[in-house]
Amino acid sequence: MNKALMWLIVLLYLLCMAQVKADDWSLSVGGGAVVFDTPWKKMPLQYAVLPYIDAEYGRWRFGVNSGIVQYRLTPDNWQLLVSAGLDYRDEGYDNLFSFNNELSDDPVFTGYKAPDAEITARLNFNWQHFSGTVQQDISAKSEGTTASISYLYPLWHSDRGVQLRLGGGIQWLSGNYADTLYGIQPHNVNPAVGRIAYQADAASNYQAAIQLIYPFTQRWVLNAQVMLTRLDDSIRHSPLVDASSTTQFMLFISYRKF
Repeated sequence: MNKALMWLIVLLYLLCMAQVKADDWSLSVGGGAVVFDTPWKKMPLQYAVLPYIDAEYGRWRFGVNSGIVQYRLTPDNWQLLVSAGLDYRDEGYDNLFSFNNELSDDPVFTGYKAPDAEITARLNFNWQHFSGTVQQDISAKSEGTTASISYLYPLWHSDRGVQLRLGGGIQWLSGNYADTLYGIQPHNVNPAVGRIAYQADAASNYQAAIQLIYPFTQRWVLNAQVMLTRLDDSIRHSPLVDASSTTQFMLFISYRKF
């Protein structure tokens, strides 16, 4: 049901954009894939096939890089870009962003009720090679906060726009949010399958990443990235988790329509 809702939102985006004048919009469309492992016990490699939409209309921005919607708060001539808006957050076990149906066969997940997805208020900033995001649940689910900051330095770039970037960052999860994802609340306790009560504390995950941006033409661009995340002890000690790190690979091809 959630996956159908996501594709419906994508379709509505495309239909709305088809009705506006090109002069009013900046629009890139495309698609790609994400392959990733998860921290969950005995969870098979996960993947998602996703559309790519990045649209800008005046100060408003929609799509992959902006969550549901973002509004730019800073003037156009500032190097620091700050925007605020709404996003959809679903990072628990069996979440929306995994398209394969094969889940963990570890007994610990027998009868496990995964946390619900959330709507969040989201604040973004970008300055030179730095970027950051803060999200706060506003849908009365976890009532949790996440924050991340990253730095990607262009190690090499060519005259035609090819770039190789290397960097890293840190992702922070508040106690409420970490406990929602990785804790075992009373309604989920089942010692018979190893699901004992556990309260996860606030967590800080460290990340390293390498990114390739390869423009085929002025309109067609390939974007690939590999990210390694080292998990906080608060997450690694959860009865649901058997990993100390996770890896994610993303590859998208986009077409700048106007």
